[in-house]
Amino acid sequence: MAQTPVSQFRLPTFTKEGYRSMMLVGSEAIVGATHIQLIDLNLTLFTGDQTNEVETIILSPLASVNPGEGTVRGGASVRIIRDDMEITGRGWTYNHREKKVSILSSARVVFRAQLPDILK
Repeated sequence: MAQTPVSQFRLPTFTKEGYRSMMLVGSEAIVGATHIQLIDLNLTLFTGDQTNEVETIILSPLASVNPGEGTVRGGASVRIIRDDMEITGRGWTYNHREKKVSILSSARVVFRAQLPDILK
């Protein structure tokens, strides 16, 4: 099956109630039958409710998306931004159904929230 190159790629995802769940954006994409290869990934995750608030932003220079599985992964660097923390690393996978990010190496977490009694 042919693969189609796309500039300024955007793929929104919605909950069954019609609320925004995520927005997948890339400066360039190669769209295949089961996978999408993205350059300059910007994956924005929303609360999925009427507030339409941004929960998390995931940035990476290269990523592979499997829409059928609901996964996004990359071997390059990743930056995950939330109000309460920022995480960076290399070799990563995001599972949208489980709302889970796994980082293979060089993980660094910076907490912006207070962590009282963390060492007790």
